[in-house]
Amino acid sequence: MTRPSSSRDGFVLIEVLVALSVVAVMAGMMAGVFGQLNSVARLREQVIVRAELEGALSHLARTLSAAKLARLPDSDEEENIKMFDGQATQMRFAAVTRQGFYSLALRDIDIHIDDQADAPRLVQSMAMRRAQDAAEATRSTIIILDSFDKIDFTYSEDGVSFMSSFSKPGILPKLVKIRISRSVAGKTVSATTIARVS
Repeated sequence: MTRPSSSRDGFVLIEVLVALSVVAVMAGMMAGVFGQLNSVARLREQVIVRAELEGALSHLARTLSAAKLARLPDSDEEENIKMFDGQATQMRFAAVTRQGFYSLALRDIDIHIDDQADAPRLVQSMAMRRAQDAAEATRSTIIILDSFDKIDFTYSEDGVSFMSSFSKPGILPKLVKIRISRSVAGKTVSATTIARVS
């Protein structure tokens, strides 16, 4: 003998459709969440890169603010004594700064691009102001920025107009504009600062 079936004995078509609808809505929400997580991850990478670029700019601005009117070691001409040699991707000058745990001293600073690594690196080489052999013994190099796509130094003597190089005898530039950029997650992240030279 069979007993008559009731709705309590199994699933009704409407219940199955409702359950499938709920599963579809949840799957759509999860896909949306994962899409947002990818966007958040890309944004996080861009924020980290921007922080690195701004940290490098801050270091460069502090170093430039310590620049002093001191003859560059390779400046031979007595009437055209260079105090600062700035190019689009390199700067050389003297500054009062620390080197590791050493006390403040006048040091020759050379900020340039090191192309010997896999990616270009911005490095700062410095040596105490001594006789040539003694200065080389105190030379040290630090990596300011590990990788970047483009860097650009421009210099202003009057605080208004900027030029791509500066090596006028006997003076320092008034301002140095520094622009660094790096591509991350398909987007170019850049940072710019204008450093005042002392």
